[in-house]
Amino acid sequence: MLPKLTAHDFELTLEQQFILARYTHLANQASTEELRTSFLEITRQLMVKENLIRSLVKAGS
Repeated sequence: MLPKLTAHDFELTLEQQFILARYTHLANQASTEELRTSFLEITRQLMVKENLIRSLVKAGS
C-alpha cells in the first residue's frame, strides 16, 4: 500500500530551490543548441529513472 501524500510532499527543499535558481541562471546564459541537447538528455535520464523505480517497485511486490 502506498503512503498518503500531502501538499508538503510536492514542495522543494531549500537546497533544491537553490539548485533550481542556479540552473535557471545557467539556462538563461545557454545557447538554444545547448538547451536542446540538455533537454533531451534530461528527458532520457528521467525515463531511465522511471524504469528503475518501476523495476524496484515490481521487485518489492
